[in-house]
Amino acid sequence: MTDRYFETEGGQKTIADLLHGDDLASTSEYLMGILFDKDKREHLFRQFLEYETNVDYDWFNLYYSKQMTLISKKHKSYYSPQSLGKLVNQLVDVARTDGNVKATKNNLMATNYDVATGTGQLTIAAWDSNRRRHDPFSYKPSMYFYVSEELKLEGKPSRSIPFLLFNYLIRGMDGIVIAGDSLSRSISQVYFIQQPEDDHLGFSSLNVMPRTPDTMKAFDVRAWIDKPIEHIEDKDIMPQFIVDKLTGNKRQPEQAGEDKQLGIYKKRLNVIRNMTKGNADDKEFDGKLTKSDKALVDFLDVLMPGFADFEAEKNEERMRQHLANKRQEEASKSQHIGNA
Repeated sequence: MTDRYFETEGGQKTIADLLHGDDLASTSEYLMGILFDKDKREHLFRQFLEYETNVDYDWFNLYYSKQMTLISKKHKSYYSPQSLGKLVNQLVDVARTDGNVKATKNNLMATNYDVATGTGQLTIAAWDSNRRRHDPFSYKPSMYFYVSEELKLEGKPSRSIPFLLFNYLIRGMDGIVIAGDSLSRSISQVYFIQQPEDDHLGFSSLNVMPRTPDTMKAFDVRAWIDKPIEHIEDKDIMPQFIVDKLTGNKRQPEQAGEDKQLGIYKKRLNVIRNMTKGNADDKEFDGKLTKSDKALVDFLDVLMPGFADFEAEKNEERMRQHLANKRQEEASKSQHIGNA
């Protein structure tokens, strides 16, 4: 007898009923459509939570694997076991980092980096282990940043990504989900997920990163596939809890864990900055820091003297590159008009 409801026969039927589908294709498509409507999505979350409040396991793992087994009989494809997923993770890291398996993870300041994530079983296990290191009164979602990659082929729907996004969002996690080919770096979408109030009892918000040069650099995107999804729910640039904490708490870290926290904040600053460049009501990026950016830079400068100067130089470089790209685009347009 299992205490995991969604791994019971009744739980499997409940998943199909709540997602209004008879097979993996229909349930996955229904779920993907719901995810981009915040009200409908969170209503669905509450419906699931009426049946199961134990979130320390992947609710969809058994359902997904059974559905893939049915598909394999017809299409000769097979659901990858956990051991193979771990091996692929290591091989991809080596292929992308010339043997340094930690380079990609460190670049993204990821607490956990999971390639070939599937519906998120290993990531959820890491999340559950991390949160249990704290008592319920001290744990905050912002303490950890999770990065997942899952295969998405051009022009074809991914059956697993909707379930993976669901798992991040319902658990109030912070992180990135990259949909595409982990080896060729042909990417369909980069999803940025965060809990805007830093409330571990709340749901996360869903954003899709715009296709800017900075996004490509940050997430090692070498080519875009599929049509871009324009969807940003976090309109306030930086979550207010970060601004409040940083502007009102300029002090040296008292615990070793706070150094790690600063790294996660720095990474989030870069992610949000890149996201907002493509979401300013068509306003051109002017290279200037927002108020929340400045608050974070000032805070980091107290902890690491010289950081503000470094950031200013870096931002000037960004602006020079932006202007150079703009001049190049204008020159190309002029040449095209002249040849017409």
